[in-house]
Amino acid sequence: MLKKIPYASCQPILQRYEPADEAKALEQESPQTLIESLQDQQLYIELMTFFCHALPMRETLWLACQALKIRSKHWSDDENLAIEDCLRWFKEPDEASRRLAEQHVQKLELKCAPGWLAQAVFWNGSGSIAALDQPQVLPPEFLYAKAAAGAINMAAALPEWDKADAYNGRVTELALKLARGER
Repeated sequence: MLKKIPYASCQPILQRYEPADEAKALEQESPQTLIESLQDQQLYIELMTFFCHALPMRETLWLACQALKIRSKHWSDDENLAIEDCLRWFKEPDEASRRLAEQHVQKLELKCAPGWLAQAVFWNGSGSIAALDQPQVLPPEFLYAKAAAGAINMAAALPEWDKADAYNGRVTELALKLARGER
């Protein structure tokens, strides 16, 4: 049972983003059916995009953090620091921690998975995405999910390595545990 994805069909989730045809064809099916189908077809980019839009925000960002930690030895010191600061945001989800993620985005840009992870944390919806001296502008709904999926999917491929299949399987298992309400 997927406690954290409490929908009878995938339709309410799939309307949050532009799904691939393989997912759209299953919009009236249960999330479990869609997940199993995408897994069987090894459509991991679409699967992670689905999970990131289906899970609650905190679980989505936790999944992205854990997925990137799998590749920690492949990241630079600055990239690993961004991941650690994003993980610290879970302990203290305050404005200072969220703005620290923004600083990592500015430093790393969106050229690496940890940069996208920091962007997802910054776009989590708990505060303005405008500069501090500007009027408040909240991010569009589920913008964090797009960035989190981008981080996870980019980490599967870059930097290049020969363990992408194992990575995708491991991240899928993490996502399923979160969906079931486990940690």
